[in-house]
Amino acid sequence: MSRWHPQAWSITTEAPRPDAELVAELARFPTTQIADGGGPIAVVGPGIGPMVAATEICGPAVTLWTAPGDILYILKSPDLVQPGDVLVIDGAGRLDAAVIGDVIGGRLLANGCAGIVADAAVRDLEGLEALGLPVHARGAHPATGSNVGPGALNVPIQCGGVAVHPGDVVRADRSGVVVVRAGALAEVVERARAVGAHEDEWQAAFADGAGLDAVFGIDALIAEKAAAAGATGGPEA
Repeated sequence: MSRWHPQAWSITTEAPRPDAELVAELARFPTTQIADGGGPIAVVGPGIGPMVAATEICGPAVTLWTAPGDILYILKSPDLVQPGDVLVIDGAGRLDAAVIGDVIGGRLLANGCAGIVADAAVRDLEGLEALGLPVHARGAHPATGSNVGPGALNVPIQCGGVAVHPGDVVRADRSGVVVVRAGALAEVVERARAVGAHEDEWQAAFADGAGLDAVFGIDALIAEKAAAAGATGGPEA
């Protein structure tokens, strides 16, 4: 979350966009499996969550930095969005001035925006709900702030303590938001696929009557960790 930006007042009209098939493949996996897969990902910090019923987002980032509470560059953002893009807003987490509502949300949706992730407040929740546009934000507030700038579009930003670059892939659902560097997308998809396969195996074993220890080896793991810590206690009768 940043209150100033070295590229203030700049607009880069084109953001890099990764392979659409890989983006679609990433969308198959929940954020939990992507996070568990590890690798070159970042998990947006707590406090930014879904504001409307529609929660599923996956697409390349169009990034926007704005002076906290200012909407000048918000008003420009629909011009830069292409179908499937996600607008990611660094508003420094300010909660007493909304930076986006259903009017600009509607223009973003008309241009194919896949969703909004805002480290800022939003408003017009009923209108955003009616649009069906997924919105994850830090909070809601009925009033806006200023419209004098500065701002910047398609520059490196921070969102929930995570660096986001134009073209990074943003995946969001009810559990949270993860960011994948565009160049690492293939690796992250493979990691998530492996996590999903393991979870399918675990669920199949549970369905066959296996217990937690048989599936996870949890008793042996506890004993190993306890021994390493020098613990002398054991299970009590």
